Amino acid sequence: MFAVGGLLGAIVSAPMSRRFGRRDSMMLMNITFFIGAILLSTSTTSAQFAIGRIFVGIGAGYMTVVVSMYIAEISPPRYRGALGSVLQLGVTLGILIIECIGLGLSSPVGWRVVTVMTVAPAILQMVCLPFLPRSPRWLVTNNRVDEARQEMLRLRNGNIDQEYNEMLATLIQGYDRDEEKKTKYSDNDTDSATGMPESSSPAATAKARDTNLSILQLMSVPVLAKLTVKMMIVHASGQLTGINAIMYYSTSIFQNSFTDTARYVTVGVAALNVALTVLALGLVDRLGRKMLLLISAIGMCIFSVLMTIGLKYNISPLQVVCVMLFVASYAIGLGVIPFVITAEVYPTYAVGTASSIALVINWLCNFIIGLIFPTLQNACGPYVFLIFAGITFVVAFFVVFFVPETKQKSIDQSIRGHCFS
Repeated sequence: MFAVGGLLGAIVSAPMSRRFGRRDSMMLMNITFFIGAILLSTSTTSAQFAIGRIFVGIGAGYMTVVVSMYIAEISPPRYRGALGSVLQLGVTLGILIIECIGLGLSSPVGWRVVTVMTVAPAILQMVCLPFLPRSPRWLVTNNRVDEARQEMLRLRNGNIDQEYNEMLATLIQGYDRDEEKKTKYSDNDTDSATGMPESSSPAATAKARDTNLSILQLMSVPVLAKLTVKMMIVHASGQLTGINAIMYYSTSIFQNSFTDTARYVTVGVAALNVALTVLALGLVDRLGRKMLLLISAIGMCIFSVLMTIGLKYNISPLQVVCVMLFVASYAIGLGVIPFVITAEVYPTYAVGTASSIALVINWLCNFIIGLIFPTLQNACGPYVFLIFAGITFVVAFFVVFFVPETKQKSIDQSIRGHCFS
């Protein structure tokens, strides 16, 4: 049910973040965490518990889209990859904190205390978000240019002329090209900046900059459609390569190997996930997005094969090591990079819809794996992880040949490279 809620949250993220802005819409969506926490902590039926999970999932799904957009739009190019990775760090850190709290609350009443803690980050956001700047890019697309400049000065605390002018140039580039071609419009004419027919171009008028592209408009633009398919595959890879399956299996593996101390080992895995995510923060702007994705996919492929061997021949130490290293491989690349790169390659009028589509695929694949993995496990036995090994091998190939590199580029340089070339 959490994944279903995440799917719904990702769907509504584009129109809401475009209408209310990144910062203010995040404040608004914290309501879902309050509702979810109340329903979960007071639930007396499975239906109420499921509805509570859906509400929390809606908030989580929304935040995964909008937080990555917001961070990308306010971060300087030099640190954007590391700052964008903070989203996944927050996720892994939250899991670790709850795992630790759960150690002392493993009682019939304790789970209610754990679920009500959902409101803690929501309260923190409600208190802190009003003090954060709005996205300058969002302000510009809403014709609030002076405010955008003030917010950028607040963010950079220095000379912003080059970055500010680059942002404005990118946002109006499509419009300028469209204006040049108005007198020679025909049914077959297209906007050279976007590849769309001029009558439906997102840059056809200044007013068009105030509205987000619909899914149909986005997918009718060849260059944006191509990018979106790539981002959909990247996000699907984060789920279809088996991270939730390995975590599902880890419980029984640790119980067999460590019996009474299994729950402490589970906390150790969560801590390892945090540590490798922190490492990814330091490497993403040095090695680049593609390199970390490649390292991640290759590592997950290798440890999926070794996990199969460990399960087949009942080698408990090998199983434990594979769980640890599989999680580490995921954390350093496929757990972080999809959220970073999606917000870096689209113009502002497309990023909301594109990010929403990508995260819908992410949550949908999360839901599908959770639904079908028990059936796959029963049908394939220990060989089930060979399926994930095959998927990660294909993902590695895809990363090498099709994923764009955005390391050390401003958002506007990335956009011009993909959309206006």
